[in-house]
Amino acid sequence: MKYLNYILLCLSLFFTSNTFALEQKYHESVLPVITAFKMHDKTAIAAHIRYPLKRQYPLPDIKNEVEFITRFDEVFDEELVGVIASSNIDTDWDKVGWRGIMLNNGIVWVDKDGKIISVNTQNATEQVRVEKLISQDKQSLHSSIKTFQKPILDWDTAKYRVRVDDLGDGNFRYASWSIDKSPSDKPDIVLINGDITFEGSGGNHHYTFKNGRYSYVLQVTVIGCDTSPPGWLEVYKDDKLLLSDAVISAVNKAN
Repeated sequence: MKYLNYILLCLSLFFTSNTFALEQKYHESVLPVITAFKMHDKTAIAAHIRYPLKRQYPLPDIKNEVEFITRFDEVFDEELVGVIASSNIDTDWDKVGWRGIMLNNGIVWVDKDGKIISVNTQNATEQVRVEKLISQDKQSLHSSIKTFQKPILDWDTAKYRVRVDDLGDGNFRYASWSIDKSPSDKPDIVLINGDITFEGSGGNHHYTFKNGRYSYVLQVTVIGCDTSPPGWLEVYKDDKLLLSDAVISAVNKAN
């Protein structure tokens, strides 16, 4: 009986370690990233970024290494630097299918080439800039949609200009114009009480707005391949797809 218990304990430890440990073949992708953060070497960290590094709207994306070093403190405060630098390669990092390798359930994502592809945090420095950009953004809009807590999306497709704003308490608003109109014009459509649905831990998600039998769905790509657009606008009547329009421009306001 003691021998059987010993075997069961060994099997338990074996499966536990292999379930939660990052596979050895991915260590070479993550270890140089951890080392760069341990050294607090901004130049080395910049070399481990996949550009453009997306930032949450209305922040502009970071286009290259020079801009990254300038904006480093916006993305990585001391707390996040410490979390990455002290992370355990075996227990804190995990390979998640095609999406990449994530730290602590997705605060940072690294691809198989050892490039950081996503940082899903926003620190106090970024928040100050966000507030400034939101104030500027409101001045450019039609008076009927100037009131909101924060902007979520501002997209152009081939046919439409669309935006989503958070009105507070999880109440999302959708507004759209034909592509030949300006955001300062009155929107053609305004819908409220939209829902957000997340698709796994990679960050990809979609917003859904209802208008009678019609549904307006905005598919947001956070982690995709190099050729993935920022997202799609889809329009359904009941369950029938009427329109699927890829985003050709995701507006980010610079300060």
